[in-house]
Amino acid sequence: MKLIFLAIYIFLILAVIFLERKRPTEALLWVLVMVCIPYAGVFLYLIFGNTVGIRLTSFLRKRRLKFCASPLETNTIPIIPEECLSAEDAQVICFNNVYNHSELTSYETASFYTNGRSHYEQLFKDIAQAKTCIFVEFYTIHHDEVGTAFVNALTQKAAEGVEVLVLFDFIANLSSPASMFRPLKEVGGKVIRVKPYLTHYRSHRKIVTIDHYISYIGGMNIGKQYANLAKVKNPWRDTQIRLTGTCTHILDEYFLTDWLCSIRQKHCADTVAHIIPMLGNREKITKNFCQFIIGGADTTKESVKMCYLSMIRSARSSIRIQTPYFIPDASILDALKTAAAAGVKIELMIPGIKASFFLDPVTTFYCGQLMQYGASVYKYHGYIHAKTMVIDEELCCIGSVNMDMRSLLVDDEICGVFYTNELVKQYIHLFQKDINDCTSYTLEQFQNRGQKEKLMESVFLLLAPIL
Repeated sequence: MKLIFLAIYIFLILAVIFLERKRPTEALLWVLVMVCIPYAGVFLYLIFGNTVGIRLTSFLRKRRLKFCASPLETNTIPIIPEECLSAEDAQVICFNNVYNHSELTSYETASFYTNGRSHYEQLFKDIAQAKTCIFVEFYTIHHDEVGTAFVNALTQKAAEGVEVLVLFDFIANLSSPASMFRPLKEVGGKVIRVKPYLTHYRSHRKIVTIDHYISYIGGMNIGKQYANLAKVKNPWRDTQIRLTGTCTHILDEYFLTDWLCSIRQKHCADTVAHIIPMLGNREKITKNFCQFIIGGADTTKESVKMCYLSMIRSARSSIRIQTPYFIPDASILDALKTAAAAGVKIELMIPGIKASFFLDPVTTFYCGQLMQYGASVYKYHGYIHAKTMVIDEELCCIGSVNMDMRSLLVDDEICGVFYTNELVKQYIHLFQKDINDCTSYTLEQFQNRGQKEKLMESVFLLLAPIL
């Protein structure tokens, strides 16, 4: 038996080096972990480090969709008059269409929600008025008063005959019992916990679509902390965007693709037959252009990271970022440094309330790296959970993507890139308003940080590739 374990142990170390093709720093980290902590290190690697599961998931998703003969895949780009787009817009649109196969679409109206109370008020109103279908995908639906009210609202609509489909992450919702969703299932709603196994890559998307016309994406899940009803991390500042129009069909397709890949294969054909009549026809495209980028096990490409790089490299005057964590990989950090050194004004907003004891020191370190090139860092008076990036006055990115290696590289994520100058200016106004609720974190403060902070940085930076 010992020989078998030893053989597996040696095989996994060799697999990290020769088979998985990890980045050298990450591969070295995992080899050291497995060598220095025998057997326990293997266990940690299998849960938090291996990419075999990601590749297998990607393979099975593609196989499932091929088996289903899915009608969901599209990749078209309308012919747009050049005067409608700036050079920066056209560059990013072209990149996302070619590299990420992201269809250019449009919206009719767009509204921002920066706190959970206003977001839930509008969302619950839209749910109450739903006539045909409600598709919901969240990372977490918490077992609290907000989560219960949300499930009750869905249950009411399912009882009225509205099609209600709900997806949420398995690990992130271990504290949300099955009994919470039982009434919804009993009246015909369908609920699936995504990825019911222990892995380091999770489903972090937030998508709601209603009647193929109204949709939401952003940083908010369902829970009381987002509405400032929790005692910790208060006040909570987030960003959700409500859209109407033809863009909702794209989000329908992304949701339904996730749904098809989560059900049993024997139910695929019937589900596809059920889905096709739902999809409807796309409305006429408007000049309010946008694209949606998905990342994670859907693709072997680093879709979200490459989209971010395309946006950063298109910047001419300013880059504004809001994120709860700032742990970029080397390529993103170098792109930001290059932009700052070239005279692009970079403003980074992070929480004033600590995210966690191990994420904060690493965030501080990377902020210091940027400040050395002239970037401005602001600490919000509360917990900022928004995941946004604004380039010049040309485009704005909003979604579920944290500026960390997990979101950029492995978790299932979604973000929207919006090219309408009026919407971009609206968000710049919100960003400037947020600065009034911030304290500047200066390069001098970073350089004078204590020895304890430096020690914690040194320790947790070793784990940065897996944070």
